[in-house]
Amino acid sequence: MESHNLSSSSPLLSLPPSTLPASLPPSLSSSPSAFTTDWGSPGEASAPCHPASSPIVSAFLAPALGVEFVLGLLGNSLALFIFCFHTRPWTSNTVFLVSLVIADFLLIINLPLRVDYYFLREIWRFGATVCKVNLFMLSTNRSASVVFLTAIALNRYLKVVRPHHMLSRASVWAAARVAGGLWAGILLLNGHLLLSAYTNHSCLSYQLGKNTSASLRWHQALFVLEFFLPLALILFAIVSIGLTIRRRSLGGQTGPRRAVRMLAVVVAVYIICFLPSVILGMASMVAFRLHACHILNICSQLFHGSLAFTYLNSVLDPVLYCFSSPNFLRQGRALLGLSQSWQGSANDESSYQPSARYREASRKAKATEKLQAEVSLES
Repeated sequence: MESHNLSSSSPLLSLPPSTLPASLPPSLSSSPSAFTTDWGSPGEASAPCHPASSPIVSAFLAPALGVEFVLGLLGNSLALFIFCFHTRPWTSNTVFLVSLVIADFLLIINLPLRVDYYFLREIWRFGATVCKVNLFMLSTNRSASVVFLTAIALNRYLKVVRPHHMLSRASVWAAARVAGGLWAGILLLNGHLLLSAYTNHSCLSYQLGKNTSASLRWHQALFVLEFFLPLALILFAIVSIGLTIRRRSLGGQTGPRRAVRMLAVVVAVYIICFLPSVILGMASMVAFRLHACHILNICSQLFHGSLAFTYLNSVLDPVLYCFSSPNFLRQGRALLGLSQSWQGSANDESSYQPSARYREASRKAKATEKLQAEVSLES
């Protein structure tokens, strides 16, 4: 059975290469992408599943990742230029957006190595050290992307639902310290990839087998957890904002409506980029446990192809910036010559000016009630 290797950077699993039975074809036993899974009851001969690299998947991923590299480099370079030189003053929202841009660059600078990897039918030729760094940075990109997408969503939640909370009024430096703490946690969570051993011609970050290490089990758990937990927080934020808009009758105001649109884009980017690999990776794990070799082969090839969607986040994130920052789209159009240049820059938090008016109206209403009470007492 032709098999398939589960790859690398944001993959969920791959199977460890091992010594194959002598009865297997030489082409399979010598393939650097072949691997074996041992099954069977004690004392019986093992029944191996042999997913191996698919030339069709490699032929698809090499050009797809090349296109994503070019588009991601252009979009994020423009975004970083706008945020650094055309956005004044910075806000807490800007800090998280810039962190997301940095996370995308971790992916972009490593994509050419993955293009070469798939162009050579999953043969890694840059050595073990470069492989470790490559997998570490790609995995860090995935973790940082979901973390800062969640931070952007929760920041919007605070601005609309909890405008009086001290976190809603956090300074830029406070947001920068929070972002720094998040980056430190992300690097620690993925640091085990720098300690893993890669001795063959494949460059893989996940393996499935009977003798899985603690590092591998942690990596698999992190892959699943860092998808579902942030997604729950993002959905909580968008539902809370929707209920707040309905309860306070804010549907006609610009700021809350922009927040809902931005969070809708966050959910869309999140699901498009990360859901396929998570679902197919979990399906491959189930097929592996059930010894369903044919289903494992199909799921592994689909999973491998879904990496193109995972890496697509660097291309789609600049679309999110257009919805998140009211100044970003104007500055981008001006720099591309699509509109007249804008002098100065709108505050990112200006989209929440209606919330400020709401607070002012609340204060006036309380003052009126207090005055009426005093007049009643005097009467």
